[in-house]
Amino acid sequence: MLALRGEAAVLSADHKGQAMSEQSSLQAAGSIVDVEDLAKKQKKDKKKAKKNERGRGVETMYRVTYQNHIALSQLADNKANMLISINGVIISVMIAIVTRLGAVSWSLLPVVVLIGGSLVSLAFAVIAARPRLGGGRVTLEQVRNGTGNLLFFGQFTTMPLQEFEESLEALSKDRKLLYHHLGRQLYHMGESLTGKYRLLQIAYMVFFAGMAGATALFVALYVAGRFTSVP
Repeated sequence: MLALRGEAAVLSADHKGQAMSEQSSLQAAGSIVDVEDLAKKQKKDKKKAKKNERGRGVETMYRVTYQNHIALSQLADNKANMLISINGVIISVMIAIVTRLGAVSWSLLPVVVLIGGSLVSLAFAVIAARPRLGGGRVTLEQVRNGTGNLLFFGQFTTMPLQEFEESLEALSKDRKLLYHHLGRQLYHMGESLTGKYRLLQIAYMVFFAGMAGATALFVALYVAGRFTSVP
């Protein structure tokens, strides 16, 4: 009996040892699986974070560029308005002077040159400040093909409301198409700014030339004694 009990105890201890060993092996295998899953999850999270960071960088680039374009457009409009006001005052004053002089004489030559320069400069400033609308009708097919500009009111207001909403939905589902339209909008804004600043450059050059020419003529006529006294 004692021998049998001893053998049973030994067998029981062996079974317990084997069970504990199997349990430890299962725990180790589970730990390895957990570590692998964690590593995969971390790798996936890193890729997702990198992709989101790249997307945020692109969005920041578009946002900053848009803000710069808008600021430059406002600056151009302010310069044009200032030039319009100055030229308007000069023309009004010169017309009053010519009306007071009455008789035609050499003393009117600087006034005529100044009025002419101010008129040309005023015309270019007004053209630079005038509102611009992009021509052409845009369709849903053009939006999907990337050939239309859905982000400019001068074009998307030609679309029916339902078609405009479908176009917006198409843009929201395709990030590449959305970035394409943002890039086209930036390009068109750059074209508009280039035209404005070219016209403003001409307006300021003509204004300066008119002022310089009128001043030079005034000095030359004064030295020559061509001015007549005003009664």
